[in-house]
Amino acid sequence: MKISKTNLKSGRPHRSGQAGMTLVEVVMSMLITAVAVGCMITGYIFSVTSAEKSGMSFAATARAQERLEQTRCAQWDVASYPIKDQLLATNFPDTIVTLDISGSGTNATYATNITTIYEVSKDPPLKGIRVDCVWTFQGQLISNTVETVRSPD
Repeated sequence: MKISKTNLKSGRPHRSGQAGMTLVEVVMSMLITAVAVGCMITGYIFSVTSAEKSGMSFAATARAQERLEQTRCAQWDVASYPIKDQLLATNFPDTIVTLDISGSGTNATYATNITTIYEVSKDPPLKGIRVDCVWTFQGQLISNTVETVRSPD
């Protein structure tokens, strides 16, 4: 009766001089490692890109809100004679602004603020104000919009 020694971990017969992994096991482990590292790198790039886009969007909204505040400061008085109305679209032409992002280095991103003023109603007098801040990110046009309705002073 011949008794052979078996390896308890793998259940394979143990022969002296044959310790280690097979080529298939090495290739499969390297493939799994490559896929895992690739997923980590892809996730990192996606999160960095998303964070950058989010910061730019926040800056664009701030610049549009700034322009909206300028329109709120315009004088519009219907109780005086003659009526004073500085809340006109011609007083707020399209402007090119810089999106300020702290820590962004020397790369400047420019955006265009487009102000639209329209009449909502005559009685009571109301005007709608819409500011679109249009900018590009990785070749794609993006627009951040703020809108409000204003009554006379």
